[in-house]
Amino acid sequence: MRRKRLAVPAPARRTAAAVGGLLCAMAVAALVVTDDAGHVAVPPEDGVHAVPVAAAETGLVCPAPAELQQPDVGDDEFSAAPVETTTSLTAAVLTAALLHGAVLDGAVPDGADGADGAEPSVTTLDGDRSAGLTGPLEAGDLAQVRAGEADGARTVRVTPGGATYATGTVASVTTDGDLRGLVAGPCAVPAVEHWLVGGGTSVGSSGRLVLQNPGRTPATVRLEAWGAAGPVVLGSQSLVVVPPGEQVVTMLEAVAPGQSRLALHVTAEGGRVGAYVQHHRIEGLVPTGADLVVGGGAPSRATAVSGVVSTGEAVDDPHAPRLDLLTPGDTAGTARLSVLGPDGPVRLRGGEEMALEPGRLSTLPLGGLPEGAYTVVVDADVPVVAGAAVDRKGAAAARAVIDDDPYDRAWLAGQAVPTAGLVADGAVAVPEHVSYGVTLSGVPDERDPEQIQDVEGSTEVALRGVGPDGDEAWTRTVDVPTGETVELDPAELSELGDAVAVVAEQSADEPGVVWSVSIAETDDTSLFSVLAPTAPLAAGGDVRVRRVDAG
Repeated sequence: MRRKRLAVPAPARRTAAAVGGLLCAMAVAALVVTDDAGHVAVPPEDGVHAVPVAAAETGLVCPAPAELQQPDVGDDEFSAAPVETTTSLTAAVLTAALLHGAVLDGAVPDGADGADGAEPSVTTLDGDRSAGLTGPLEAGDLAQVRAGEADGARTVRVTPGGATYATGTVASVTTDGDLRGLVAGPCAVPAVEHWLVGGGTSVGSSGRLVLQNPGRTPATVRLEAWGAAGPVVLGSQSLVVVPPGEQVVTMLEAVAPGQSRLALHVTAEGGRVGAYVQHHRIEGLVPTGADLVVGGGAPSRATAVSGVVSTGEAVDDPHAPRLDLLTPGDTAGTARLSVLGPDGPVRLRGGEEMALEPGRLSTLPLGGLPEGAYTVVVDADVPVVAGAAVDRKGAAAARAVIDDDPYDRAWLAGQAVPTAGLVADGAVAVPEHVSYGVTLSGVPDERDPEQIQDVEGSTEVALRGVGPDGDEAWTRTVDVPTGETVELDPAELSELGDAVAVVAEQSADEPGVVWSVSIAETDDTSLFSVLAPTAPLAAGGDVRVRRVDAG
């Protein structure tokens, strides 16, 4: 009797886990597993069977409502929290009409049309379905939409079917006090690794690192931190155990004090976690910004930051945009920057190249740019992570005891740079009661400073707005010139119709596009945030299985 052996070609290893149960049932058989792209080690033969494998359920973990850590002193005139914070959660899952079907917590029933008939599953971290949103559910032909108030951290359960998108955004609005700002962040798939670039713990700054565990087993999280002077020693605080179904908050000023800027690396064992930093700043008694620092791309030699906005600030203006770069390895390097603006690439005086010291968080001020929206592309000879900060000036309240104008701040996360054959398709949930704009930038494949000024071509991007009823609210095809940034402002988009989600898709054979959505509070547009898109969910498919004779 000849024994059988298992042969799994390298391109198909990612699907091997999906047939683990089948292996148990065929203990005497050998399997070759291939993906739908047809990459196999040997030619197909008779006896090949297609085994459908559904994509696994995905749970998006949403940020908790923004809050101050310190207690209120009870003095109305100098209260840190003179007004209430209102928090909303908006989630949308795009389905059959456009994306072949994706449902929240279940499948579209037989005979159901589009998204109709499948109720979203919004739960607490521990899976309690009775504590969902206090808001309406709408299901249309294109999407399922769930929006309303949220009083705690939530998860959105998604079972994809085909190429789909699931997106959610939590937005907390505070119009006065230390937490003044629009604090917003996406619902994200929990992961074993997060890179967070932004925030700080210098005088007047506060950062709450929030670790969320939606799983059923404890997760042990290891923290690493870097500042302007290099690695930050966290000691015993570098290990945090997050119980199942709970979140753990660490005040960064207690474990990494006196840091004017920060970058964090979060790695988890025993489970996947969500991670973000709620950061806010004050100067004396004047609030100067609050937002979430969320995870960006992993260390890479090419990264992009979309949504940088200049109002024409001077080079030395402390509220000018800034770029933060970290080289987490132990090798020094050089970064080359390409700034893509409304009229094409813009030269930074003395800032086209940056020396990178290993383990140090470097900052490049972006003052001196003409007014407009920009994307900054970083090409380095060593892996880097990136983030940016953008400030927006407000007006002092009529009853304020100090005349200085407040600011709000948005923290922008670095994104992967699309390369040939890859696109930056994605979706962004738009919270209720905000205005929104979209920024798109065509990223040239060749970004040499001497040649980038002469790049040609463009990319057509299909934008779709999803209405509050789950149907398509509007469509727009945008021609994005390579090397330029195109901004669709709130006034232009509001004329197209209300939307609770924006989806962007492009062809794979055109130059890549990076994009983001800026949101602002309707009654005070100085309260703002910038959201990066959520990538498509992994889709299910057929796994091909056959017997092989091992000899």
